[in-house]
Amino acid sequence: MEAYSFLKRGLISFIITLAIAQICLGNSTIYTGSLSVTDGGLTAYGAWNHPSTQLAWKVDDMTTPGKWHYTYYLLVPSKDISHMIIEASNGDRPFTSENLFSVTSSPDNWVGSVEIQNFMPDNSTPYMPEEMYGIKFDAAKGATIVTVCFDSDRGPVWGDFYSKDGYSSCSGWNALYNTGFSLNDYDPFAPAANGSVQNHLLVPDSFIPAPGAIILVCIGTALTGVLRRRQTI
Repeated sequence: MEAYSFLKRGLISFIITLAIAQICLGNSTIYTGSLSVTDGGLTAYGAWNHPSTQLAWKVDDMTTPGKWHYTYYLLVPSKDISHMIIEASNGDRPFTSENLFSVTSSPDNWVGSVEIQNFMPDNSTPYMPEEMYGIKFDAAKGATIVTVCFDSDRGPVWGDFYSKDGYSSCSGWNALYNTGFSLNDYDPFAPAANGSVQNHLLVPDSFIPAPGAIILVCIGTALTGVLRRRQTI
């Protein structure tokens, strides 16, 4: 009888734990947003200073279980995109290659190399308003419409973006960045959302755990509560 009672309490505890984990998981999360030259969200130069130039993004926690999936779409009217830089958090726990997974692109294999470091305004980054720590995706082939995707264990916060092509004798440097670049980044602890805040976009942070980690914390908390309760029975 005691064994049955113990098993019964164990089953009830397990059901409670799963219920709490389900509450923590909640519904899947998807954030989308866009910026363009037309709406003033992008500052562009050369041939890229055109109404058709636009940047869009999508961040979700369901494409890759246990990680955040980031998608960035960039369209320019002409002059192939040579690279794009997506800001990532720096500081005590900087974003590194260990936080970047499964990089893909469209056109296929557009990404030739990836660098994660601090970038300064220079001939490689003309018109960049100030230095930025970020993920640089270098092109391996020409394209004016590019999509880059990757997974990360770091959640989304508001940040910046930069891209460029080469120099043209007719139009000068072709480059662009989000208009909010020159502003202080929006509070990194402000919640992610659809759309844009102060002309920023969603980028990977250093402090928000991936969805799977949140679930594990919830389960751990639930189990701790169950064990403490069991000790008092």
